[in-house]
Amino acid sequence: MVDEAEIPELFTLPTPEPVADNFVEELATRMVVSFQKQLDPQLAASETSKLVYDETYEDKIPYYLDAIDMLLQNPATDKFAALSWSGFITQSINNQEFDDYFLKALDYLLSGYYKMEKPDVEMKEKRFSGYSSIMARTFIKMTEMNASNADVCAEIYGNLIRKEMGLDARAQTIEKETGVNPLPSMQKMYDDVIDYLTTRAEFRASSLNEENPYEFVGPLAEKLRGTRRYVMQEVMNQRALEKKKQLEMELENRLASAEEVVIATKPFSEGLSFFVKEKRYNFKFLAVEKVRMTLQLLGSIMGALYFLAGYMDLWDITWYDGVVVCIIMLTFSRVAGSRKRFSQFYPTDVSKELEQCSTEFINVMRHMSHEQMEHFVARQIMMDRNQNFITMIPEFIKYLYAIMPDRKNMVITVDELSELVENAEIEVAKQLRGQA
Repeated sequence: MVDEAEIPELFTLPTPEPVADNFVEELATRMVVSFQKQLDPQLAASETSKLVYDETYEDKIPYYLDAIDMLLQNPATDKFAALSWSGFITQSINNQEFDDYFLKALDYLLSGYYKMEKPDVEMKEKRFSGYSSIMARTFIKMTEMNASNADVCAEIYGNLIRKEMGLDARAQTIEKETGVNPLPSMQKMYDDVIDYLTTRAEFRASSLNEENPYEFVGPLAEKLRGTRRYVMQEVMNQRALEKKKQLEMELENRLASAEEVVIATKPFSEGLSFFVKEKRYNFKFLAVEKVRMTLQLLGSIMGALYFLAGYMDLWDITWYDGVVVCIIMLTFSRVAGSRKRFSQFYPTDVSKELEQCSTEFINVMRHMSHEQMEHFVARQIMMDRNQNFITMIPEFIKYLYAIMPDRKNMVITVDELSELVENAEIEVAKQLRGQA
């Protein structure tokens, strides 16, 4: 079992600084006053964003989220919560600090969501995260005040999706390393926000004339669903592209260099000649063994015949002469027909040299691509020094693959190698026809 202390921390956010008990209430009040004292909405948004930034960045951001929650609880102040969020987004276009602040606020939202730091809220017999409700209620109020704010909501929601998908990717990486997923098994926050909006848009009229006060929430939820599909596909495409680039880079680093391919020509040619010799070794060895055994057998037969002739007193051969000649012939056949006497006739065993050359080439072959192997084999077929052995080139390639350790680490696949051998056999046949 993995020790929890060994699991990397997923949320690397500063711990909120301790503040006075009325800090959140005072911050909410100052935000309302800041919006009310300015007639110009853009100026009010700029001043309020600067006020929040100065008061809470960066280890007090969770208190800003608590202030937003407090403003949303009161129908008289909920619009200021919406104005604050939309103000940060509009002001962040020209102010990178505000953009960084709001993205950091989304990090705290996700952290609080997965750590369940706020109690759940209940709506229409359904329960939702307190942090999801803050975001959803802010979206509702922003859209209620101005329908064009739906685009701002979609932008905020898109950033939330990107951050949560990045968080999930890091959690999966940690799980591969430690075997433990640091994220609790629960619904994604971006899905929880959509569910909240969908539930809020549901309405059961008690009379025919009764209108749904949250009818505008339905189109907002649908717009955010479209944003979710688009952003998720965008993130997946980006990851696929990054993975492709990474694989291409890894493959490029694994591929044999041009210098290595050139150097591999010598061990391949020498290994091919050794392979042919080793292939014929058994046949030559057996041929010599047949001659040797035949000579031994003939000497033994002649000795036996002399012994029988002496034993039967034939041809004036005494039994004593037969025994002596038999012993001499048996001894002579064993000595003259020994392997030591025939050592100069035996073929040379080049298995050690073959293994050495094969190992040198395999170390390069493992890193050669399909295209590199095709060009390499084609050059070997055309080389003059290999003309006596070109018929064995396809079989030599099969032999190299058979003795290669850890074949799974090859750049070229088994199917590509099979295709390469088939093409080599065709090229060898063409070369032989051209020589005829």
